[in-house]
Amino acid sequence: MRLTRRVLLAGFGALAGAGPTAAAAGSGPRVAVIDLQLVEMLLTLGVVPLAVANAPLYRRLVADPPIPAGVADLGPLNEPHLELLQYLKPDLILAAGWQRGSLSRLERVAPVHWLMPSPGGDPLGHMHATFTTVARLVGREAEAAGWVARTDKALEAGRAALAGRRQPPVYVARLMEDGRHMAVFGRNGMIGAVVARLGLANAWTGRTNAWGNAAVGIEELAGNPEAGLIHFHRGAESERALRLLADSPLWNALPAVRAGRVLAVPVVYPAGGPFSAVRFANELAARLSAGGLGHG
Repeated sequence: MRLTRRVLLAGFGALAGAGPTAAAAGSGPRVAVIDLQLVEMLLTLGVVPLAVANAPLYRRLVADPPIPAGVADLGPLNEPHLELLQYLKPDLILAAGWQRGSLSRLERVAPVHWLMPSPGGDPLGHMHATFTTVARLVGREAEAAGWVARTDKALEAGRAALAGRRQPPVYVARLMEDGRHMAVFGRNGMIGAVVARLGLANAWTGRTNAWGNAAVGIEELAGNPEAGLIHFHRGAESERALRLLADSPLWNALPAVRAGRVLAVPVVYPAGGPFSAVRFANELAARLSAGGLGHG
């Protein structure tokens, strides 16, 4: 994408507004990041990136850790502003492997590390491996080791808090705002891996994509009549879905809804790193140990 005057001024504006937090990025390599999970990982390590792709999307889907003021926005994930990136002169670019085919031109700007955030067969193990690689690239290995230990501790503590408390199998989903569909999370992503490590049974046994989720109709919630539903509340989007569902005969006939086994939890980024995994584990364990699905 060409560097228009508007884009250039936006980049200058971000840099001009950089405060002490953004200036901390100068203590290590100046890093540009083109993938949301990798942005989260870098910020978790305490490194402020020089620039990120689609900062508004990060703030909507991930939010925490927050992107500090002064970080330049490179625009779309699939078409970052190459000329702005050339102007910024990063030492290093972090991008996801799935982006390599369309963004190989980034290698003309700076060394690019193409990382593979896709969970694979061991979602948490793969996440930690990617996180550790990012840490090595920016000289934050000790911080990474601390976060890996913190993740394991949160999962162990959550499992202990739920031990001895009878919990139903759970569907974990994001309700679509059309009131008819949902994204349900299976076992092969970060969300499903956290559910399993907490000692909960995942009620969804159907197929999922590489990130561990599937788009299905809400009628699929009838597949296991003993299960509860945990859904991520995404503000206005979820409110619109719930308003439509309140008038849906199908929704109101679902076993989980009739029995009151429905729990809304704050949204986390389902493809996130250790920060998101710890947030989800802590929130889920706290809510369920307090009887969030009506069991105990």
